[in-house]
Amino acid sequence: MKHTEAWKRSTPDEIKIGLISISDRASKGIYTDEGIPALRLWLQTALSTPCVFHERLIADEREVITETIVELTDDLGCDLVLTTGGTGPSR
Repeated sequence: MKHTEAWKRSTPDEIKIGLISISDRASKGIYTDEGIPALRLWLQTALSTPCVFHERLIADEREVITETIVELTDDLGCDLVLTTGGTGPSR
């Protein structure tokens, strides 16, 4: 586990949350992603703890998804990562 400057928090109780929206078309700008804004709004309403969001809009590619989750957890120190979108598991 890496501890970098990115792991620092504004306050001791701050939660870092990674939000990933997985969509080939939205990541190409064909339409506007609605997943991340919906997740962010719900979390801001539901949580009373200070939080910071790290948001990623990515293509539905296994390698990209894996790299993004690793970045958010290992590099940025997110306490929670939520994903939305995609068509489901495939091989």
